[in-house]
Amino acid sequence: MLAWASMGWDYPSPRGPRRNPGGGPLGPMTLGQLREEVWNFLAHHDLALHPTPPHGHHPNFLGARRAAERLMATPEFQGARLILAGMDAVLKPLREEALKRGKALLLPHPDRPGEFLLLKDVDPRRLKRVREAYRYGVRAELKGQPIDLVLIGAVAVDEEGGWVGKGYGFPQAWLEVAAPFATLAHPVMVYPRLPVPPERRVDLIATPQRLIRP
Repeated sequence: MLAWASMGWDYPSPRGPRRNPGGGPLGPMTLGQLREEVWNFLAHHDLALHPTPPHGHHPNFLGARRAAERLMATPEFQGARLILAGMDAVLKPLREEALKRGKALLLPHPDRPGEFLLLKDVDPRRLKRVREAYRYGVRAELKGQPIDLVLIGAVAVDEEGGWVGKGYGFPQAWLEVAAPFATLAHPVMVYPRLPVPPERRVDLIATPQRLIRP
């Protein structure tokens, strides 16, 4: 771990000047370039936790549990009875805490895109691997579920609530739920304003240091 990673949370930024090796003008940044910028930075500065490297994932990161605890303290999490949550490793503390508190979890099926599993009254200690959720959950339709909160991973977000994901899987572009969307982010994943059009908006962003309500 780099010295600054454990002293004051004063991180450098991945957002340095973009340079064109050919010397010509640079075009707009693409979603793919933004994702690579964040993934490369997290990997280079040893900020990514399992699974590593972070490329292709909604990254798990140093301080993620602290960020999760900040989100757990919100009225949205505390008051939620049914939570729709992604399968990302970074969300594991939130999924486990939800089950400990007796909340119901709705999870995307790990092998069947578009299908969901409902978990109720499950001891989180039995769910050692989230991919085994099918052993303890029952198939459920997303439509009509009284979802109170949606937990998703992220690759990049901004202060205005813009969100960019890993480019595939949950949450799909078609996903629309009438509930707040919340995510966790390392400080270097938070931009003042995303340099690309956001893929969706989120209502809560928890970092290890603060809670952002756009």
